[in-house]
Amino acid sequence: MQHLSLSAPSGVILSLDAVLMLLTAFACLGSKLFDRYLTYYGMQSFLLAIAAGTSAFVNHAPALWILAALTFVLKGIAIPEVARRLLVQRLQLKRDTAIVVGLSTSLILGAGLCAFAYLVIGPESWATGVISKSVIPLSTAIVLLGALMTVVRRHRLAQLIGWLMMENGVFLGGVTLASGFPFIVEAGIFLDVIAGVLIMLAMTTGVAERITAPSRQHPEPS
Repeated sequence: MQHLSLSAPSGVILSLDAVLMLLTAFACLGSKLFDRYLTYYGMQSFLLAIAAGTSAFVNHAPALWILAALTFVLKGIAIPEVARRLLVQRLQLKRDTAIVVGLSTSLILGAGLCAFAYLVIGPESWATGVISKSVIPLSTAIVLLGALMTVVRRHRLAQLIGWLMMENGVFLGGVTLASGFPFIVEAGIFLDVIAGVLIMLAMTTGVAERITAPSRQHPEPS
């Protein structure tokens, strides 16, 4: 795989994609609405598909085209829509109240993690003019924001979105750096299967909690 130039049009597109993906992660972290969680995740996945397609075009990598298509269909459309229908609409989830810290505190912590990502994986550690110089710190920041989402949110759906954002951050770095693209495609399919299992688990748990809630509120007389 050839190194993508930071000044080339493809490098500009990848850098812009990475910045917009980071902004969607911040938007998700600063929201309390379940429907917006899924909307921001879908937007982030669309941007990831564009990044994968750009890298596939520049490097003439058929496996990356497969990855871009799978990302667009599975992450951008299927997972958000299935989660919206099975979880948000069926369980009537609206506002997320299971938050450990406030939204402003979450955003401040997220900004600190972004600064940490740039200090640890700073642009000066990469060759001049290479796209990795700007994308890898951003992808690392996305991973850290996803991890923060799983920590500061207690609801299973919010934690699932945080986990999926971490996956998107890893893939953004993968399409920028890795040369073994068939492995990335296989790993992506595997992780999407896990995501489907987690969605079903969250739905089953939510239904079970609704069924058992009345019995806890009105115990049978002894």
